[in-house]
Amino acid sequence: MIKLRIKLRSGRGNSTILTLAVIVIFVIAVAVGWYVLEDRVTGQPQYQLKPAMIVLSPKQPAWIKVDVLSDVFAGQKLEENYLTDRKLAMQLRDAFMLHPCVASVEKVAKRPDGVDLELSYRNPVAMVVVKLDNRTWLYPVDDQAVVLPPREFTKEDVANYLRITHDYVPPAGQIGDSWGDQKIIAAAQIADLVSSTTWQEMGLYNIELTENPETKKTVVYVLKKDIPGFRILWGSLPGREDENELAARDKLERLDEFFKINNTLQVSTEPMELDLRPPDKIKVIPLVEVE
Repeated sequence: MIKLRIKLRSGRGNSTILTLAVIVIFVIAVAVGWYVLEDRVTGQPQYQLKPAMIVLSPKQPAWIKVDVLSDVFAGQKLEENYLTDRKLAMQLRDAFMLHPCVASVEKVAKRPDGVDLELSYRNPVAMVVVKLDNRTWLYPVDDQAVVLPPREFTKEDVANYLRITHDYVPPAGQIGDSWGDQKIIAAAQIADLVSSTTWQEMGLYNIELTENPETKKTVVYVLKKDIPGFRILWGSLPGREDENELAARDKLERLDEFFKINNTLQVSTEPMELDLRPPDKIKVIPLVEVE
C-alpha cells in the first residue's frame, strides 16, 4: 500500500483557505435558506397589495366618473400581487395602460410602503354619430379617435362636445382602441383644434365629412345646429391640404378672428358658406338653392 503524506508549508495558508471555505459555505447556506423562505417572507399579509398603497397623480379629470384606481385594481386582480414582487412596477404599468381612460403611464416609483404612479389621461373631444338598427348612437372619442367608455358621459355631458358624422359605421375595435378609420382620426384632430376656441359661443355643432363626387377627395364642413342655410367649408383633412389651401391651425385662427370682429359667423340672412381655404382671407359665398 502506498501512503501519501501531504505536508502543509505554512499554517497561515491553511488558515486562510479554511476561512474562505467557511465564508463560501455561509453564503451558500444563506442563499439556499432565502430561496426556501422567500415565498414565506414576501408573501406575508402586510406585503399584499392594497388600493391604499397606490397613489395616482395627477387627480383624474372630471369627465371620468368611475374611480380609475378602484376600477383597475378590481379589473386586473391586483390584490394577487405583493409589494415585494420584483416585477410589480411593470405589472402595474401594464394594468393601468389597459384602462380605456388612461393614455399613458408616465412614471412608476416604488416606496417602502407603497407605489406612486403618474398617469396621463385621455382628453375627449367629440362624439361620433353611429347608426345601428335604425337608432342613433354617440361614441365619445379623444383627439386620436380612441373610443372612450360611453358610461362616463351623461346626456348633459354630450352637449359639451362637437359631433362627427361620416359614414355612421361603428368603430372597428373595442372601447379603448382607435376607431380604425383614418378619416375619423383626422376629424377628431379637427375637433380638438376647434374645441380650443369659443366654439359653443359660435354655435358650432357638427364636423361633417363628405366626398367630392368628381375628385373622390374627402371634404370637411363645420355646421351649426338646426341652421341648414349656413355652413363652414373647412376643406381638406389636416395634412392633406391642397397647394393653395391654408393649414388647419391657420384656418382655425382665421375663423376665431372672423368671429371676434363680427360677433357672429352669420353675416347674412341668406344661405351662405364661409370658405376657410383661401390663403388671403375668408370668402363669404352665397348658397343658391337648385330647383
